[in-house]
Amino acid sequence: MPAAVVATMGLSAVPAAEAQADPGDTQAALGGGSGIVLGRSTKCSLTTIGYDGAGRLVGFTAGHCGDAGTAVSGEQFPDAGVVGRVASSDPQLDYAVIEFDPNAVAPMSTVGGTTIAGVGGVPSAWDVVCQNGRTSGRACGVVWSSGPGGFIDQACSSYGDSGGPLTVDDRLVGLVSSVLISDTRALRLSCTSSANPVHSPVIAVSWDAIRAAVDTNNGVGAGFQPA
Repeated sequence: MPAAVVATMGLSAVPAAEAQADPGDTQAALGGGSGIVLGRSTKCSLTTIGYDGAGRLVGFTAGHCGDAGTAVSGEQFPDAGVVGRVASSDPQLDYAVIEFDPNAVAPMSTVGGTTIAGVGGVPSAWDVVCQNGRTSGRACGVVWSSGPGGFIDQACSSYGDSGGPLTVDDRLVGLVSSVLISDTRALRLSCTSSANPVHSPVIAVSWDAIRAAVDTNNGVGAGFQPA
C-alpha cells in the first residue's frame, strides 16, 4: 500500500455497539470492531484481538492511529483506564500492533454482529466483504479490485472506522485503512449511512500482508491467532 493510505480517519463520532459482556469497571471487553482511544483523543477501531506465539494478549489497528508507545484505552470502558500500548506501528503498510494488559482486557470474538473465528485469504474482485467499525458499525460491500497487499471495497466507512476488521463470513481478511477519495470542505464523500450506496470506496490492507510482516519482524504479535 502507498503512503497515501494514511489519510486520518480517527475523528470522533457515535460509537458502534460493543459486544454483550459485563467485565466490570476495571476491565474492557474488546474485540474486532470495538472503539479504542489512542493517546489523549484519537479514536479508531480495533481490528482483532488474540494471542501471539509467545502467549501475549495483542490486538491490531491502523498504523496511522498511533506510534509505538502510544497508550490505548477502550472507548466504552473509561473506568478501566489505559489497557495497553502500541508495541509497533508501520506507516507504510498502515497497521499497528497493540500489546494489552491481560488483567485489564476481556477478549471478545464477537462485537456488533461480527464474529472473528479465524483468518482467510485476500478476497477477489466481486467478492462481498463486511466491515465493522466504531462509527459505522457493521456494513457490507463488494470488492472492486484486489492484490496481494490489499483491496478496494464498497463497505460503508467513515471517520473513526480506521483499523476496523473486514471479514468474509467469520474469517478476517483485511483492515480498514482509509477512504479512497477524501472529503473536501464542499463535498463529503465518506459514508454517512449504510443505507446510502453512493460514497467513496475504502482502501483495505490485506490480513495476509500484515501477518507476513509481523511474523517476519518476529516481535510482539508474531504467530498471532484470534481469540
